Amino acid sequence: MPTATHTTHIQSFRDVAPGVREFTLAPPEEPLAFEPGQWLSLHLPVGERPPLVRAYSLAAPPAPGGALVLCLDHVPDGLGSGYLFSLREGDPITYAAVLGNFTLPDAPGDLLWLTRYTGIVPFRAMLLHLRDHPPAGKVTLLYSAPRPADLAYHAELYRAAEELPWFELIATVDEPDAGWAGAVGPAAELLPALVEGHPALTPMICGKRDFVRPLRDFFYGLGYDRKAVKWENYD
Repeated sequence: MPTATHTTHIQSFRDVAPGVREFTLAPPEEPLAFEPGQWLSLHLPVGERPPLVRAYSLAAPPAPGGALVLCLDHVPDGLGSGYLFSLREGDPITYAAVLGNFTLPDAPGDLLWLTRYTGIVPFRAMLLHLRDHPPAGKVTLLYSAPRPADLAYHAELYRAAEELPWFELIATVDEPDAGWAGAVGPAAELLPALVEGHPALTPMICGKRDFVRPLRDFFYGLGYDRKAVKWENYD
C-alpha cells in the first residue's frame, strides 16, 4: 500500500547561516502532533525514481497556529537540499509523517547537549519548548562549527543563555575570526571538564557520524549505560 502523504506549501524562508536555510510551512489541514527533536519525512519530486524521500529535523516545537518549521543546509550536489533551496514562497511541499526517537527524556535531571553545525536544529526546537516548560535541571549546550558564521541560530541561543537561568551555551569553532570571543577547538577537548563531577547528567548528541560516534563512545567508556546516552546522526 502506498504511503499516505499530505501537501502544504512554503509560507516563508530565511537564511540562518551561510548555506543554511529555515523554511516555515503553512499549517496542514490536519494538525500535526509531534515532539521537539523529531523529523519530518518529505516526498520530493526529484531523482531517478521520484519521490525522493528525505528526513529533515523540525526546528521549532508545535505552534498554536500549526505551522511547521524545518532547517537544513545546502549539500553540494544534494538532490533533496538542492531542490528545497530552489523553492520559493507558495511552492508546494509533500510530506508523509513525523518520526524519530531523539526527544527529551522523561526523567528529570541535568542535560548535556552536544552538537555540530546543523545538528543544532532539533536542540533549537527543544530549547523553544523548554522556554515555556522550564526543566527541573540545568541544560548545557556545547555547540561546534567550522567558523563563527556557521553557528546557525547563534545570536538567538546567546540571548537565551543570558535570559534563562537554567541554560548555558558553550560555542566552539575550528577557525575563529578577529571578533570571536568563544572557545576554539574540537568539542571533544571541552567535554571532560563538563562531565567531571556531574555523574547524573543525560548526554544528547546530534550531528554527522564522525562527530557523534567518538562522543558517544566517550560516555560508554565512562560506564554510561547505552540507553542513557541519546544520540542521532544524519548521514
